[in-house]
Amino acid sequence: MPRPRPRHRHRTGHRAGGALTAAVLAATGVLSAATPAAASHGGPGPSAAQVQASKDYVARVERQLRAATAAVAKSHAALDNLNTDAEVAVEAYNKAVIVSSAAQQRLDADQAVLDAASTQVAIARTKVGAYAADAYRGGSLANLDALLSSDGPQAMLDRLSELDAVARVQRNVLQDLAAAQVYQHGVQQQAIAIANQATAAANAAAQARNRAQAKVSEQTAAVAGLKAAQQHVNDVLRQAEAHATNLERARIAALAQARAEAAARKAAAAAAALRAKMNHHPTFVAGGGSGSYDNTVSAATERAALGYAESQIGKPYQWGAAGPDTYDCSGLVMWSYAQVGVTVDHWTGFQWNEGAHIALSDLRAGDLVFFATDTSNPDTIHHVGMYIGDGQMVEAPYTGANVRISDAFRPDLIGAVRLYQH
Repeated sequence: MPRPRPRHRHRTGHRAGGALTAAVLAATGVLSAATPAAASHGGPGPSAAQVQASKDYVARVERQLRAATAAVAKSHAALDNLNTDAEVAVEAYNKAVIVSSAAQQRLDADQAVLDAASTQVAIARTKVGAYAADAYRGGSLANLDALLSSDGPQAMLDRLSELDAVARVQRNVLQDLAAAQVYQHGVQQQAIAIANQATAAANAAAQARNRAQAKVSEQTAAVAGLKAAQQHVNDVLRQAEAHATNLERARIAALAQARAEAAARKAAAAAAALRAKMNHHPTFVAGGGSGSYDNTVSAATERAALGYAESQIGKPYQWGAAGPDTYDCSGLVMWSYAQVGVTVDHWTGFQWNEGAHIALSDLRAGDLVFFATDTSNPDTIHHVGMYIGDGQMVEAPYTGANVRISDAFRPDLIGAVRLYQH
C-alpha cells in the first residue's frame, strides 16, 4: 500500500491547477486576437517594422508556451500527489471493509452464543416457575409431613438429606437464571458495539475514498484543460512563426523586385539614350562597306547560330580559343556561326567589317554587338557578343569567367553587325 502523503498538498495543487488553467486560457485568447497583420504602408511589401513586430509576437507566444508547459508539468505533479492520496484512501476503505466483514462474522458467532444463552434462560425460568408453583401449592408442608412420618431416625436423616438436595437444586436453578440473564445482556451489548464500530469505520472509509476520488477527477479535468491550453498556444505559435516567415519572405521578395525594377528602368534609360546617340550619328562602316542589309544571313540562320552559342554557356574563357571546350569572345562567334555554315574570322576587327552595320533599333537575335574603349573609333573595338533580345547577349567575357548571358547595352557599345551570307 502506498505511503500516505500530507493532505494539504493536493488541495494546493488543485487550486493552482485551476488558476493556471484560467490564466493560460486567458493568455491564449489574447494571443489569438493579437496576431500582427501585414498592413499596407505604401512601400514594397511589408515594412521592416511589421516584420520585427511579427518576430516580437513570436517571442511573446514562445514565452506563453513555456509558461503553459510549466503549468501542465505542475498540474501533473499535483495529480500524482492526489493519485497517491486516493490510493491510500482506497486501501483504507478496503481495510475497513475487511474489518467490517470480520465484525459481522464475530457478530454471527456471538449470536449463536446468545441463542444458546437465551435457551438456558428459558429453561431456568421454567424450572423456577415449577418450584414457585410447587411452593404455592404447599409443597413445603408436604415435605414436612413426609419428614415427620419417616420410619425411625435414620429414615428422618435420609429424608432431610433429600430435602436439602432439593433446596440446593432450587438455589442452583435461580443462580443459573441470574447468570444466564447477565451473560445474555453482555453478549447483546458487545454485539451492538461491534456492529456500530464496523458500520462507522466503513462509512468513514467510504467517505474518505469518495473525497479522494472526487479530487482526482477534478485535478484530471484541470490537467486536461491545461493541456488543451498548451496545445492552443502551440498552434498559435506555429501560425505566428509561419506569419513571421511569410512577412520576411514577402519583404525580401518585394525589395528584390524593387531593385530589379529600378535596375531595369536604369538600363532601359541607358539603352534609350544609347539608341538615340547611335541613331543620331551614322554608324561606322570600316573598310568602305556600304552598310546595306542585302546579302545578310537570314533570321533563321542567326537563331540557329545563337542556339549553338547558348549551348556553350558555362564553358571557360580562354584567350585565343575557338572551341569546342574553351573560347574567347570572337572565338565563340566564329565557332557558333561555323556550325550553321557561315565563316567569319577569329578577330573582332575583321568581324566588325564582315557584315552590314545596323541601327540598334533593328537588332534581332543572332546579330553581333561590338564594344570599344572609344565609341567614336572602331579601331578601339575589344569585345564582341551575340545579341539575344531584351537587351541581353551571350558572350565569352574574360579570363577567369565562363560563357554567360550579360547586358548588351553597356556604355562602351559602339555598334551592331549582321553578318553577310557567304
